[in-house]
Amino acid sequence: MTTITKEWLQQTIAEFENTRDDIPFGLNDDDAKILIVLKRALAALTAEPVAWTDAEELRDLRTFGFCEMFTVEPVSKDADMYRVIPLYTVSQPVPERERIRREHAEWSDKTFGDVGPVGPLKHLSKEALEAAAEPDDLSEWADMQFLLWDAQRRAGISDGKITAAMEEKLKVNMARQWPEPKDGEPRLHIKEQPAPVVPPAIEPDYEVIKGILPTTNPDEYACCIAADMWNACRADMLQANQRDLSQPVDPQVAEYEQIMLQAGNSPVSPGGWISCSERMPDSKTAVLVAREFDRKGDWRMKWATYIPGHPDANDGWIIPGASWKPSHWMPLPEPPQE
Repeated sequence: MTTITKEWLQQTIAEFENTRDDIPFGLNDDDAKILIVLKRALAALTAEPVAWTDAEELRDLRTFGFCEMFTVEPVSKDADMYRVIPLYTVSQPVPERERIRREHAEWSDKTFGDVGPVGPLKHLSKEALEAAAEPDDLSEWADMQFLLWDAQRRAGISDGKITAAMEEKLKVNMARQWPEPKDGEPRLHIKEQPAPVVPPAIEPDYEVIKGILPTTNPDEYACCIAADMWNACRADMLQANQRDLSQPVDPQVAEYEQIMLQAGNSPVSPGGWISCSERMPDSKTAVLVAREFDRKGDWRMKWATYIPGHPDANDGWIIPGASWKPSHWMPLPEPPQE
């Protein structure tokens, strides 16, 4: 007959827990149940009574709904040691949260298969926005937790590693200086960026583009269109802090950008164009930008603002209606002098 000792239970429990912490999805159901039984057995072997009573008091409990309990240390000198009934605390059950976590992992694997963590993480950002819109909707919070669990498990990151990283990150966060919190502000550590430098408005007397416009009366047509486009571009810059930078700009502004670049030089003949690898524009300055795409000669040109560190910038660039990074830039043309 095998005797189960306290030492054997402790060693076996430690082995199960190490296995659980080292694998992202934790123990399977059978091993998890074995671990529960082992812990209860160890608790029974090592438990110390927290109080004592006797049979007479227990009869009072059944009859009147209450009874007396006595401290363990010291035991009352009047206690009859043959009648003492020790009382123990009840071992805690396995958290329901862990069961739900295991069931979700099994369902996710069956439903989505062997995919990586990127999908759940991208979906997590969507659920976070929905939770921000309806913070009282607990189903949104549940979805966020499911997705975070799923991404962590699929990335092969154990709870132990997350806990260690959290301990280190907490020290870093506590050592930082944070600005005063603002309710609803998504980027508390980012300072508000000023508006870009906006050129002055012009009258319809702009000469640069009139030679490329298809009309029998280029002077009048060019002047009117040029002024409209310039001022539309200027208005868009003035509104840069009040709109979603991911949305496209007015088609007239885009047309103006093309006309300005066609009227001047291009990165192919780089008079006036500056390579981004050589020099970048001053911060918060509006400029024209260009990049050659897959097909040779396929240059895309937009106006942009260079704001390093801006949360919506792509490598320092904010290009309304575009997500690419430019290879060349040039200053905006100066308006005509009277």
